Amino acid sequence: MALLLAALGVHLGVAEPARRERDAAREEFARARQDRERLRSELSRRQRRAAASVGAPAGEAAAARALRRSLLAATDGLARGSLRIGAEPGRRGGEAARGRLVAEGRQADLLRAAARLADPSSGVVGARLRLAEAPAGAVRLELEAFSVRATRDGPSRSRWPAGS
Repeated sequence: MALLLAALGVHLGVAEPARRERDAAREEFARARQDRERLRSELSRRQRRAAASVGAPAGEAAAARALRRSLLAATDGLARGSLRIGAEPGRRGGEAARGRLVAEGRQADLLRAAARLADPSSGVVGARLRLAEAPAGAVRLELEAFSVRATRDGPSRSRWPAGS
């Protein structure tokens, strides 16, 4: 009988408070996770809004140069010999300039470069991305992108070329 009372005392004195602490910690973790998701959503919304305000410089040559600089900046850290970058003035609607990036290297480096270009502040909109296996175990990144033409009221609100 004394053992039963001792077990009950341990259960009520140790196990129950520990269970309450665990439940409180779970609830706090769930609240923190909800806050994190809410903040991620807010950040994403603000980045999209900021991206809508990024427009290419006026003038065809300036827009092509700006796109070429953005493509080159995103490839920082990649071997320059493995890069091919080209940009030309856009031909359609809200497209200020169209460019192409081809690079070979380690997958992690190429994905990092693609992530830099996907960032709304880069001013680059990806039209097509392709990753393929290259010789000697390397990976090849091929990206076709464009920049958005600025209008008098600010940049075009469309993130896709006219006619797409």
